[in-house]
Amino acid sequence: MIIAAVVLLLVTQANARRFEKQSAVDAVAARGMISIGLRGDLGALCTYNEETGTFEGLEKDVADEIVARLFPDGIIVNFVRVNSETKDSELRRGTLDMSLGASVDMGKSGISYTEPFFADASAILVQGGQITDLAQLNGKTVAVVQNSVLAASSEKDKDVNILEEYLGKLDVSITVKKYASYPEAVDALKMGAVSGIGASELNLKRFGLKGMLLLPERFLPSRYCVQVRSDLDVFSQAVSDCIAEMRRDGTLAALAEKWNLVDYSALES
Repeated sequence: MIIAAVVLLLVTQANARRFEKQSAVDAVAARGMISIGLRGDLGALCTYNEETGTFEGLEKDVADEIVARLFPDGIIVNFVRVNSETKDSELRRGTLDMSLGASVDMGKSGISYTEPFFADASAILVQGGQITDLAQLNGKTVAVVQNSVLAASSEKDKDVNILEEYLGKLDVSITVKKYASYPEAVDALKMGAVSGIGASELNLKRFGLKGMLLLPERFLPSRYCVQVRSDLDVFSQAVSDCIAEMRRDGTLAALAEKWNLVDYSALES
Protein backbone atom coordinates (compact mmCIF):
# COMPACT_ATOMS: atom_id res chain seq x y z
CA MET A 1 0.00 0.00 0.00
CA ILE A 2 2.80 2.41 0.92
CA ILE A 3 4.65 1.73 -2.35
CA ALA A 4 1.48 2.22 -4.37
CA ALA A 5 0.78 5.50 -2.59
CA VAL A 6 4.32 6.74 -3.29
CA VAL A 7 4.04 5.77 -6.95
CA LEU A 8 0.68 7.53 -7.23
CA LEU A 9 2.14 10.66 -5.62
CA LEU A 10 5.11 10.70 -8.01
CA VAL A 11 2.86 10.22 -11.04
CA THR A 12 0.54 12.99 -9.82
CA GLN A 13 3.48 15.37 -9.32
CA ALA A 14 4.92 14.55 -12.75
CA ASN A 15 1.54 15.16 -14.39
CA ALA A 16 1.21 18.47 -12.54
CA ARG A 17 4.65 19.57 -13.78
CA ARG A 18 3.80 18.60 -17.36
CA PHE A 19 0.54 20.53 -17.14
CA GLU A 20 2.31 23.57 -15.72
CA LYS A 21 4.91 23.58 -18.51
CA GLN A 22 2.32 23.06 -21.23
CA SER A 23 0.27 25.92 -19.79
CA ALA A 24 3.37 28.15 -20.02
CA VAL A 25 3.84 27.16 -23.66
CA ASP A 26 0.16 27.78 -24.37
CA ALA A 27 0.42 31.26 -22.81
CA VAL A 28 3.24 32.17 -25.22
CA ALA A 29 1.29 30.64 -28.12
CA ALA A 30 -1.76 32.73 -27.22
CA ARG A 31 0.25 35.92 -27.83
CA GLY A 32 0.80 34.73 -31.40
CA MET A 33 4.47 35.72 -31.60
CA ILE A 34 7.77 34.87 -29.97
CA SER A 35 10.85 37.13 -30.15
CA ILE A 36 14.22 35.35 -30.32
CA GLY A 37 17.61 37.05 -30.18
CA LEU A 38 20.46 35.72 -32.32
CA ARG A 39 23.99 36.95 -32.86
CA GLY A 40 25.21 37.27 -36.42
CA ASP A 41 28.96 37.16 -35.83
CA LEU A 42 29.63 33.61 -34.66
CA GLY A 43 30.64 31.80 -37.83
CA ALA A 44 29.09 28.34 -38.16
CA LEU A 45 27.40 28.84 -34.80
CA CYS A 46 25.31 31.68 -36.22
CA THR A 47 25.89 34.21 -39.00
CA TYR A 48 23.69 36.96 -40.39
CA ASN A 49 23.60 36.83 -44.19
CA GLU A 50 23.44 40.46 -45.31
CA GLU A 51 22.38 39.49 -48.85
CA THR A 52 19.37 37.40 -47.83
CA GLY A 53 18.61 39.19 -44.56
CA THR A 54 18.47 35.86 -42.71
CA PHE A 55 20.38 34.03 -40.01
CA GLU A 56 22.28 30.82 -40.75
CA GLY A 57 24.03 28.34 -38.50
CA LEU A 58 23.61 25.85 -35.68
CA GLU A 59 21.85 28.23 -33.28
CA LYS A 60 19.32 29.31 -35.92
CA ASP A 61 18.54 25.66 -36.67
CA VAL A 62 18.24 24.84 -32.96
CA ALA A 63 15.86 27.77 -32.46
CA ASP A 64 13.76 26.67 -35.46
CA GLU A 65 13.56 23.10 -34.12
CA ILE A 66 12.53 24.24 -30.64
CA VAL A 67 9.78 26.44 -32.08
CA ALA A 68 8.52 23.66 -34.35
CA ARG A 69 8.30 21.19 -31.46
CA LEU A 70 6.75 23.52 -28.90
CA PHE A 71 4.32 25.21 -31.29
CA PRO A 72 3.13 22.54 -33.76
CA ASP A 73 0.19 24.75 -34.78
CA GLY A 74 2.59 27.53 -35.72
CA ILE A 75 3.60 30.88 -34.25
CA ILE A 76 5.10 34.05 -35.70
CA VAL A 77 8.83 34.16 -34.95
CA ASN A 78 10.53 37.54 -34.71
CA PHE A 79 14.28 37.01 -34.99
CA VAL A 80 16.21 39.97 -33.57
CA ARG A 81 19.88 40.65 -34.22
CA VAL A 82 21.73 41.13 -30.92
CA ASN A 83 25.29 41.21 -29.62
CA SER A 84 26.91 39.89 -26.45
CA GLU A 85 25.62 42.84 -24.40
CA THR A 86 22.21 43.66 -25.87
CA LYS A 87 20.93 40.07 -25.70
CA ASP A 88 21.02 40.22 -21.90
CA SER A 89 19.60 43.72 -21.55
CA GLU A 90 16.75 43.05 -23.98
CA LEU A 91 15.80 39.89 -22.12
CA ARG A 92 15.64 41.83 -18.87
CA ARG A 93 13.52 44.56 -20.48
CA GLY A 94 11.17 41.94 -21.89
CA THR A 95 11.68 42.89 -25.54
CA LEU A 96 13.03 39.38 -26.15
CA ASP A 97 11.43 36.14 -24.97
CA MET A 98 14.54 34.03 -25.46
CA SER A 99 18.01 34.39 -26.87
CA LEU A 100 20.89 32.27 -28.07
CA GLY A 101 24.33 33.59 -29.04
CA ALA A 102 27.06 31.46 -27.41
CA SER A 103 25.26 31.95 -24.11
CA VAL A 104 26.84 30.25 -21.08
CA ASP A 105 24.98 29.93 -17.78
CA MET A 106 26.56 32.75 -15.79
CA GLY A 107 23.73 32.90 -13.25
CA LYS A 108 22.86 36.46 -14.28
CA SER A 109 19.84 37.92 -12.52
CA GLY A 110 16.69 38.42 -14.55
CA ILE A 111 17.55 35.53 -16.90
CA SER A 112 16.69 31.83 -16.86
CA TYR A 113 18.99 29.30 -18.53
CA THR A 114 17.99 26.06 -20.21
CA GLU A 115 19.81 22.78 -20.48
CA PRO A 116 22.84 23.11 -22.80
CA PHE A 117 22.33 22.22 -26.46
CA PHE A 118 26.01 22.37 -27.53
CA ALA A 119 29.46 22.57 -25.97
CA ASP A 120 32.57 24.16 -27.40
CA ALA A 121 35.97 23.37 -25.89
CA SER A 122 38.84 25.61 -24.89
CA ALA A 123 42.15 25.26 -26.70
CA ILE A 124 45.49 27.04 -27.14
CA LEU A 125 46.61 28.66 -30.40
CA VAL A 126 50.38 28.98 -31.00
CA GLN A 127 52.77 29.89 -33.77
CA GLY A 128 53.60 26.84 -35.85
CA GLY A 129 56.95 25.16 -35.21
CA GLN A 130 57.52 26.71 -31.78
CA ILE A 131 55.34 24.97 -29.19
CA THR A 132 53.79 21.52 -29.61
CA ASP A 133 52.08 20.78 -26.28
CA LEU A 134 50.79 22.45 -23.14
CA ALA A 135 53.88 21.59 -21.08
CA GLN A 136 56.03 23.82 -23.29
CA LEU A 137 53.96 26.82 -22.20
CA ASN A 138 55.54 26.65 -18.73
CA GLY A 139 56.92 30.07 -17.85
CA LYS A 140 55.29 31.69 -20.89
CA THR A 141 52.66 34.41 -21.33
CA VAL A 142 49.29 33.39 -22.75
CA ALA A 143 46.67 35.82 -24.06
CA VAL A 144 42.97 35.66 -23.26
CA VAL A 145 40.20 37.98 -24.45
CA GLN A 146 38.24 40.12 -22.02
CA ASN A 147 34.77 38.84 -21.11
CA SER A 148 35.51 35.40 -22.56
CA VAL A 149 35.21 32.19 -20.50
CA LEU A 150 38.99 31.92 -20.04
CA ALA A 151 39.21 35.53 -18.85
CA ALA A 152 37.16 34.63 -15.77
CA SER A 153 38.52 34.12 -12.27
CA SER A 154 38.65 30.83 -10.43
CA GLU A 155 35.65 30.07 -8.23
CA LYS A 156 38.07 29.13 -5.45
CA ASP A 157 40.31 32.20 -5.69
CA LYS A 158 39.16 35.39 -7.39
CA ASP A 159 42.79 36.49 -7.78
CA VAL A 160 43.61 33.46 -9.94
CA ASN A 161 42.59 33.22 -13.57
CA ILE A 162 40.67 30.08 -14.58
CA LEU A 163 43.25 29.18 -17.26
CA GLU A 164 46.10 29.67 -14.79
CA GLU A 165 44.27 27.39 -12.37
CA TYR A 166 43.67 24.66 -14.95
CA LEU A 167 47.23 24.62 -16.29
CA GLY A 168 48.61 24.86 -12.76
CA LYS A 169 47.04 21.48 -12.01
CA LEU A 170 49.18 20.14 -14.87
CA ASP A 171 52.30 21.76 -13.36
CA VAL A 172 52.34 24.38 -16.10
CA SER A 173 52.84 27.90 -14.78
CA ILE A 174 51.78 30.75 -17.07
CA THR A 175 51.19 34.48 -16.98
CA VAL A 176 47.84 35.57 -18.40
CA LYS A 177 47.56 38.79 -20.37
CA LYS A 178 44.12 40.12 -21.31
CA TYR A 179 43.32 41.73 -24.67
CA ALA A 180 40.20 43.64 -25.70
CA SER A 181 39.51 41.58 -28.83
CA TYR A 182 40.52 38.42 -30.67
CA PRO A 183 42.27 40.31 -33.51
CA GLU A 184 44.40 42.15 -30.92
CA ALA A 185 45.33 38.86 -29.24
CA VAL A 186 46.20 37.31 -32.61
CA ASP A 187 48.40 40.31 -33.47
CA ALA A 188 50.19 39.88 -30.12
CA LEU A 189 50.87 36.23 -30.93
CA LYS A 190 52.06 37.13 -34.41
CA MET A 191 54.47 39.76 -33.00
CA GLY A 192 55.76 37.42 -30.28
CA ALA A 193 54.34 39.42 -27.38
CA VAL A 194 52.64 36.23 -26.13
CA SER A 195 53.38 32.55 -26.70
CA GLY A 196 49.80 31.43 -27.11
CA ILE A 197 46.12 32.40 -27.00
CA GLY A 198 43.62 30.60 -24.81
CA ALA A 199 40.06 30.68 -26.11
CA SER A 200 37.24 28.54 -27.45
CA GLU A 201 38.11 26.31 -30.38
CA LEU A 202 35.47 28.05 -32.51
CA ASN A 203 36.93 31.52 -31.97
CA LEU A 204 40.51 30.37 -32.47
CA LYS A 205 39.55 28.79 -35.80
CA ARG A 206 37.75 31.97 -36.82
CA PHE A 207 40.52 34.42 -35.97
CA GLY A 208 43.73 32.38 -36.28
CA LEU A 209 46.12 33.21 -39.14
CA LYS A 210 48.07 31.08 -41.57
CA GLY A 211 51.07 29.51 -39.84
CA MET A 212 49.31 29.30 -36.47
CA LEU A 213 48.35 25.94 -34.99
CA LEU A 214 45.93 24.64 -32.37
CA LEU A 215 47.53 22.46 -29.71
CA PRO A 216 45.79 19.05 -29.54
CA GLU A 217 44.47 19.32 -25.98
CA ARG A 218 40.83 20.31 -25.42
CA PHE A 219 39.63 21.39 -21.97
CA LEU A 220 37.22 23.62 -19.98
CA PRO A 221 34.14 23.33 -22.21
CA SER A 222 31.70 26.19 -22.72
CA ARG A 223 28.15 24.80 -22.58
CA TYR A 224 25.80 26.90 -24.68
CA CYS A 225 22.23 27.35 -23.43
CA VAL A 226 19.10 29.16 -24.48
CA GLN A 227 18.50 32.22 -22.33
CA VAL A 228 14.89 32.97 -21.41
CA ARG A 229 13.53 36.06 -19.68
CA SER A 230 12.98 35.30 -16.00
CA ASP A 231 9.19 35.80 -15.95
CA LEU A 232 8.99 32.87 -18.40
CA ASP A 233 10.89 30.54 -16.08
CA VAL A 234 8.39 27.67 -16.44
CA PHE A 235 8.47 28.11 -20.22
CA SER A 236 12.27 27.78 -20.03
CA GLN A 237 11.78 24.38 -18.40
CA ALA A 238 9.67 23.34 -21.39
CA VAL A 239 12.49 24.50 -23.68
CA SER A 240 14.94 22.40 -21.61
CA ASP A 241 12.71 19.35 -22.02
CA CYS A 242 12.68 20.00 -25.77
CA ILE A 243 16.49 20.23 -25.88
CA ALA A 244 16.81 16.97 -23.92
CA GLU A 245 14.47 15.27 -26.40
CA MET A 246 16.53 16.64 -29.31
CA ARG A 247 19.67 15.19 -27.76
CA ARG A 248 18.05 11.79 -27.20
CA ASP A 249 16.69 11.47 -30.74
CA GLY A 250 19.95 12.57 -32.39
CA THR A 251 18.72 15.92 -33.72
CA LEU A 252 21.40 17.97 -31.96
CA ALA A 253 24.16 15.66 -33.19
CA ALA A 254 22.83 15.87 -36.75
CA LEU A 255 22.67 19.68 -36.65
CA ALA A 256 26.23 19.95 -35.31
CA GLU A 257 27.43 17.65 -38.10
CA LYS A 258 25.53 19.72 -40.69
CA TRP A 259 27.58 22.78 -39.70
CA ASN A 260 30.87 20.85 -39.32
CA LEU A 261 31.00 21.54 -35.59
CA VAL A 262 32.42 19.26 -32.90
CA ASP A 263 30.16 18.97 -29.87
CA TYR A 264 32.23 18.59 -26.69
CA SER A 265 29.26 17.94 -24.39
CA ALA A 266 30.93 14.75 -23.11
CA LEU A 267 34.07 16.67 -22.05
CA GLU A 268 34.35 17.10 -18.29
CA SER A 269 34.29 20.64 -16.94
